Parts: sequence; C-alpha cells; structure tokens
Amino acid sequence: MGFLPGVGATEMMIVAVLALLLFGKNLPTVARNLGKSMAELKKGVSGFQEEFRNATREAERSVAYSAPATAPPARKPAAAPTPSTSPSDPAAGSEDFTAPRFELD
Repeated sequence: MGFLPGVGATEMMIVAVLALLLFGKNLPTVARNLGKSMAELKKGVSGFQEEFRNATREAERSVAYSAPATAPPARKPAAAPTPSTSPSDPAAGSEDFTAPRFELD
C-alpha cells in the first residue's frame, strides 16, 4: 500500500481478523462511527486551513509593498570622502545598508 509503507496484504488480513474478533456484530457500527469522525476531522481541518488563508491574505493586503510617494532621498555631496571598507565586511560600502552593525568576539 502506498500510504502505509511496510504494510502488506498479510498484515492487513491480521488487522481485519483482530477487528472482527474484537467488535463482532458491532463492527459495522464502529466503522460507520469512525467514518463520521474522519469526515468531521476533515471538515475541521479544512475550516482551519481556510481561516489561515484568510488571515494570510488579510496580512498581505495590510502590508505596503511599494515605497510611499514622497520626495526622492537627498544625494550625498560629491566631495564627501568615502570610508575605507574592509574585505571581511561586504556591506560596509553599500549605501543601502541600514541595519546596525554588531561586533561579535
């Protein structure tokens, strides 16, 4: 079986015989109740998934993906000296880098 690796026909027959011995005449009722429980579980899971999707969509709508329409940023003066960068820090010379830098020893 594809959904139960390592379980063959022999193992399934053993489980069927054990179920018949344990439940006897009540086996159809037990199977029916198990089927109803599985259906309710699937409904609950799909409801949870739908709520998660709706929350995700709502969060995506609330986030602004584009920059606000404001004046362009001021340019640096052309004569300003540029700091020297070390080869160990590739973001040191980047003008777009805005995160704080921390020294870890």
